[in-house]
Amino acid sequence: MTHSPTFLQRHTLLSGIILMFLLTWPVELANAGLLPFQVPFVAAIFVGYGFVIASLLMTGLTLGRKGVIRLLQRFLMWRVGWRWYAVAFLLIPTLSVTGLLLDAWLRQTSLDFSRVLAYEMFGPSVNLLLLVVPFFLFDAIANGEEIGWRGYILPRLQVKYSALTASLIIGLLWGIWHIPKFLTHWDPVVFAWFMVDVMAKSVLLTWMYNNTKGSLLLVTLFHASFNTVGVFLPIANTITDGNMSARIIITLLEVMAAVVVIRQAKPERLSLTATKQTRA
Repeated sequence: MTHSPTFLQRHTLLSGIILMFLLTWPVELANAGLLPFQVPFVAAIFVGYGFVIASLLMTGLTLGRKGVIRLLQRFLMWRVGWRWYAVAFLLIPTLSVTGLLLDAWLRQTSLDFSRVLAYEMFGPSVNLLLLVVPFFLFDAIANGEEIGWRGYILPRLQVKYSALTASLIIGLLWGIWHIPKFLTHWDPVVFAWFMVDVMAKSVLLTWMYNNTKGSLLLVTLFHASFNTVGVFLPIANTITDGNMSARIIITLLEVMAAVVVIRQAKPERLSLTATKQTRA
């Protein structure tokens, strides 16, 4: 027992990542029907809280009570300037709508909202406009991923690597974590484009995290915004239906946004005004 804290402190990053996967992948694999048991509905909805448990547990074991408090306080960092709220709420929705309109123009078709994921989730008669805000708020509360990816892993990676390299490593882990969602309808091309998508988003999230001095509130809102877009805009079905043109265009727009950020904010910090957030 006396050697346990020393071991964890020496391998805190790897141990945290492994624990995050152990606490979440069984639920995802069971949801995909790949394990001989089912999980409760609540566990499926709050699967992201495995990241919360892993991050708080590992932080407590390695940095103590003060470390846990510092980590949780990052959710209270709201005084970051209105521009970052605009980025969190509007960047991905704007790129997505632009991509959808461009795809519709190129293919000479109209946007079809009849098959958005929201109808599959909530029924074909729901009013989409009335559900957007409640879903966004619920996703921000129920999705615990950001305390893991940006709150726990990113600061530790930025101690050793540039902000860009750390972002790409997290993007790789983030994409791999989603593999169970693809296994029942595996398509290497679809998954490859998905990896490009999460890599671009990972760069944008690091850019936001470093520039807001490590606000988990803002990156959580950003994460909720693109999850909401995927549910209420006709994007998700472009993957399952094999018509990937809109998804590809949107992903390329996100890559362009990430490239602009890298060029303007520089790879080392992805920020011209703030330092890399390396304090866990």
